[in-house]
Amino acid sequence: MWCFLGFRTPKILIKLVFASIVGYFIIKKVGLDEIMRLYLPFILNSNIMKRIIIILIILLIGTGAFLYFYKGGNLFSKILGGKIVKEGVIEYDITYPKVDPNSMMVSGLPSKAFLRFKNNNMVNDMSGMMGLISITYISNQTTKKVAQTLTLINKKYVSDISTDEMKQMNDSYLTGITQGKNTEVIAGLKCKEAIVKLVNGEEVHVFYTNEIGIKNPNWSNPYSKIDGVMMDFTMERYGLAMHLKAKSVLAQKVDDAAFDIPDDHKKISFAELEKILQELNPGSN
Repeated sequence: MWCFLGFRTPKILIKLVFASIVGYFIIKKVGLDEIMRLYLPFILNSNIMKRIIIILIILLIGTGAFLYFYKGGNLFSKILGGKIVKEGVIEYDITYPKVDPNSMMVSGLPSKAFLRFKNNNMVNDMSGMMGLISITYISNQTTKKVAQTLTLINKKYVSDISTDEMKQMNDSYLTGITQGKNTEVIAGLKCKEAIVKLVNGEEVHVFYTNEIGIKNPNWSNPYSKIDGVMMDFTMERYGLAMHLKAKSVLAQKVDDAAFDIPDDHKKISFAELEKILQELNPGSN
């Protein structure tokens, strides 16, 4: 292969690779037009052009793979300057630390949660019992409205959550948050630690990131004092403790309709919805 490219030793190629990577960053700073003006006369030779094209392809593939996979994509995040994703989906793994993992109950509980976000609006959904039960939590910063939906086999419910109801629900989970010292890379993003004091006296360590472009992401959940997207945290609803940890963060288009409150659901009060969900949890009875 070296002969095909016109080089006799790998040592020369290594130097060229290093010089080309340096050149990549120079192009970013100086600008492609200026670089082309200076070097265009040298690349008009057809043989040189062939070699340059082959080398560029190798460098682009190799450099792109390195930046993406190195330390779980953390280097890639830093080069792009942080807050790289302003629209997309976060996938979370869900476990239940206070429930026997071998019990029948766990097999019917959600094992995944998905947070879709766009323009600082968010919708969190999870499902269990092979999709027969699904819960969606919509927080729309544009309209300052919060709603929760429940699909129970063929029944669909939706409830608006008032400011007072949201505050009462969130205040019932934790009493204080202090900044931790540790950091972790989760789903390719650098995360900071916070130490949370729960209402029951427990102390848990959670992690959040500032590398996702959502402003005030926790305005409608118990972690409202943390200015960052939650990546590894706990929640307790309906007598059931859940641990959620981000598995992936994907930049992709999200339909605006995802943040609309559905009009094909039966509207009930938040208290009625809470009662239905409480009855669905065998551990709360």
